[in-house]
Amino acid sequence: MSIDPNKHQYIHQYLNQVSPISKKTWCQIANIFYKKSFNRGDYFALIGRRENHFGIVLDGIFRAYITNGNGIEYTKTLFTPVFFKTPISFIGAYSSLATSSVSHVNIQALTSAEILCGKYDQWLSLIDSNKEISEWSRKLVELFFAGKEQRELEYLTMRADERYKRFRNQYPEVENLISQYYIAQFLGITPTQLSRIRKKLFASK
Repeated sequence: MSIDPNKHQYIHQYLNQVSPISKKTWCQIANIFYKKSFNRGDYFALIGRRENHFGIVLDGIFRAYITNGNGIEYTKTLFTPVFFKTPISFIGAYSSLATSSVSHVNIQALTSAEILCGKYDQWLSLIDSNKEISEWSRKLVELFFAGKEQRELEYLTMRADERYKRFRNQYPEVENLISQYYIAQFLGITPTQLSRIRKKLFASK
């Protein structure tokens, strides 16, 4: 697998943010990955399909979303590259991977994108054989649930304009790369509400 040296550095930094990964362990991880490119609109995971692949986002942005019975979409997660301020780069349909069942979310590229892609069963083998990877995976699960709880608290306790300001602080690179429509979905508001919030915020500057 050939990776741009700068991206290689960011990947290792990203992994170390979760839990320390030695160069030797990184070599083991790299062996199960291959690079895969996506066009805007391509899907990494589909509802109703059993998924066995996960990845690390090198470039581009993905969203994980669900659709209710009325066809309304809800964006649950934005996956971002390893070099962003707040990288959410470990991408996959987690419930499908963990339970070997069909996916309950779609994961779609919102821009052209590139990921390191690997098979989840190979990752599980590494977890069983390497303590660093086992600890890394445990820490990632903890961070995932902490982030999920934080998102729920934001919906329950913060006004829409406060959620938008927090979004801009956490993901300063995202706003100019994807449609405001998807940002509104992520924030749990309508595009019209987001437009009003943005207009008021920028008018005050």
